[in-house]
Amino acid sequence: DRLEVDDRRLRQFVSDASHELRSPVAVLRSEAEVARRTPERTSVESLADGVLAESTRLQQIVEDLLILARGEERQAGSQWAEVDVDDIVLAEAGRRRNVPVDTSAVSAGRILGTPELVARIVTHLLDNAARHGTGRVEVGLTADAGGVRLWVDDDGPGVPLGDRARIFERFTRLDDARSRDRGGAGLGLAVVAESVRSLGGRIDVEDAPIGGARFIVRLPTVSR
Repeated sequence: DRLEVDDRRLRQFVSDASHELRSPVAVLRSEAEVARRTPERTSVESLADGVLAESTRLQQIVEDLLILARGEERQAGSQWAEVDVDDIVLAEAGRRRNVPVDTSAVSAGRILGTPELVARIVTHLLDNAARHGTGRVEVGLTADAGGVRLWVDDDGPGVPLGDRARIFERFTRLDDARSRDRGGAGLGLAVVAESVRSLGGRIDVEDAPIGGARFIVRLPTVSR
């Protein structure tokens, strides 16, 4: 029964989201308790760094949940403008320190949208690649009359054929090597798909030339 399936997936999603929200809250509480118990051994700078990191993580999870909750209510508005996707890709890739990102295949590409939506797409795809890869991430961007094409490759386990049709669905959690056990809120790809749809584009996954998964985003382009 469709309703039963939807209800089961919704309950699983709520369970997963609750788990992810509890994690940063627990860390914040733990750090505060330690600081209160042993103030003489607590570094204010270290405590502030920890609180900032976990609160940023918590904010990201909440924002992702809001995007998924809004769903199709997200529509293009008067705030949309021309966005240089290549600038955002290079900026986000440059912030990565744990896994180097090869951006040699990035060329100019412009769309109509918001920098925030594009940055969210790029950030989640790079996070996903870094999480599941073994140390190699490549990103590329091309544009022509048909639109902008962005791809992110990793050298991880890839996505099984049987999961590719559902990996972007809301409330979906894979039970293989690319499962939520590797970290993250398990919301990233659903958020990417929702953001891509709101920009009038599409996203697909296939095998990457470097051995893992390749996520491909196609968006309507704006001529320079």
